Amino acid sequence: MVLPLALIAGCGGSTSSSRESGAGTAGPASPSSSSTRSASKALAAARLDKLALAASDLKGFGVRKLKAVEVFTQHDVRTAEEDCAPLSQVTEGVAMGDPAATAQRRVTSDLDDDAIAAAGSEEELDAAFTTTNTMVTLASYDSPDQARAVLKALRSGIAVCGGGFSSFSIDKVSVDAAPEAGDEAVAFTVRPQEEGDLMGPTRAVVFRHGSTLAQFGTGNPAFTVSSGDFEVPAALIEAQDAKLG
Repeated sequence: MVLPLALIAGCGGSTSSSRESGAGTAGPASPSSSSTRSASKALAAARLDKLALAASDLKGFGVRKLKAVEVFTQHDVRTAEEDCAPLSQVTEGVAMGDPAATAQRRVTSDLDDDAIAAAGSEEELDAAFTTTNTMVTLASYDSPDQARAVLKALRSGIAVCGGGFSSFSIDKVSVDAAPEAGDEAVAFTVRPQEEGDLMGPTRAVVFRHGSTLAQFGTGNPAFTVSSGDFEVPAALIEAQDAKLG
């Protein structure tokens, strides 16, 4: 995979301008109103965190919250091609647009020791070592229209960035069949110019549930010893879809 920054790590302040006081001119927000907005965002974040995947939701996977060093910003994964920015953000585990709240999980599939021991061919061994490491990002927005616009920007980026983009030397972007999840969904794969150590394809799925987007970026952490194909695990998509529904 183009091993996402957060996967590698795992193995802005706002300004306000003063206004002149006068009739018909709104003054600066009061401390109480600012506190109310902050409290509202905190509540939204807490609720979203409860909707994120947990170990009890899945069998055959490990689920955990991200460590501080695994959390990245849009600035960390910026690309010279503005239209391709949403793709870079999704594959690197960063929420798109301007969400009101986010929640993230890392989900890793368990290695099947029995399948490895029973492998009788190179193909079977490849399949046995093909595991998945997925960054799941939930992002809630102020309205369904805002979430819809963010997903539309991602679709546009997929359409115009087929030849790749500069960040992480992506050479190709291809459209995949989107799962039946949420109100609408998209899926795509990014591939680097040269596949090798820590460099291989990343598969991504994003679906919308009302004003919430669920992003999945999946890679094969055993890529250096296994070239087996992989997908964003359907179990993850189904479990997250059910929790958001």
